Amino acid sequence: MLHARIRKRFESGNDHAPAIDVDVRAAGGVTVLFGASGAGKTSILRAIAGIITPDAGRISLGENIYFDSEAGINVPMQERKVGYVFQNHVLFPHLTAEQNIMYGARPSEGRSARDRARELISMLGIDKTTERRPQQLSGGEQQRVALARALATAPRIMLLDEPLSAVDMSTRSRLIEEISSIQRRSGIPFLYVTHNHGEAVRLGDAMIVVDEGKVVQQGAPLEIFNAPRTEPVARVVGAENIFVGKVLRHHAEDGTTTVDVHSCLIEAPLNSLPVGSTATIGIRSEDIIVSREHLTQISARNVLRGTIKNIFSSIDKTELVVHCGIDFKVSITQAAVRELKLHTESTVYLLIKARAVHLLE
Repeated sequence: MLHARIRKRFESGNDHAPAIDVDVRAAGGVTVLFGASGAGKTSILRAIAGIITPDAGRISLGENIYFDSEAGINVPMQERKVGYVFQNHVLFPHLTAEQNIMYGARPSEGRSARDRARELISMLGIDKTTERRPQQLSGGEQQRVALARALATAPRIMLLDEPLSAVDMSTRSRLIEEISSIQRRSGIPFLYVTHNHGEAVRLGDAMIVVDEGKVVQQGAPLEIFNAPRTEPVARVVGAENIFVGKVLRHHAEDGTTTVDVHSCLIEAPLNSLPVGSTATIGIRSEDIIVSREHLTQISARNVLRGTIKNIFSSIDKTELVVHCGIDFKVSITQAAVRELKLHTESTVYLLIKARAVHLLE
């Protein structure tokens, strides 16, 4: 198991590197470090790899101690046996793909470095790239070469820093499956940095949410996405609708609590907050259904009438801003916009299940 207690303060001139104060544990499988850009995820990887030195703390992998500020231990980066895949690949432009993979490769179990490299080339399906240089490779091929080069060093742990951010969607999907397969075959822990929800859910056996240099929640990816515990976590994982209201009443027989948010009444799961106390709730934009009609024979406890204020469209989704006394962000498809004939000033009804309303600490 990796156990990293890292305390690191950066110079104030670096606006993108907050002070790091974390306690990270990663067992087998793939552990995802999840958070927004600038949260400190890359700095955590760099400290584990030995690229930067913490101000205080202790970093160990099993019985191997990489850093211990109290004991005065700081193992050099090249001796830590850590595989590192950077976001921008960092391949040597003057070397072929095979030469890049062989760079730093260690012979193992009687096999030469070349044998090790060719085994990885075959594993990753990049046999046709061996004689090409990085500039002659596609983004997906470059990423596979970078993975193979990191694995060729026979690392004890793999650190991957947003390795798929520069590849297209279809290539990303294939690489996710390959990374998962490689982890299982290698048997070593992978620590994987991303801020992509799909990558986190498909790859992660466990997830650590980092915000402003601190760990704010840990657990299974789906558990965290579906039930963030605090407002910072909700914002990081994409609960775009966060409201502060007052507990109006409890319905023990129905298993719900009514929260009054500026006269917009929202049914949430039953909780123990006193009536009249403040409650913060979070709702993911994807958990809201839009209807043009007021439906009644449905299971959703919240049916809110509102007016569309704005419609924002991108390649893969459309976001509505719907005013129901308060503004809700709602994520739907462009096809739904067309079929429902939605436009600004349209009257709609928002359907929200009580269990989609998360009480935040």
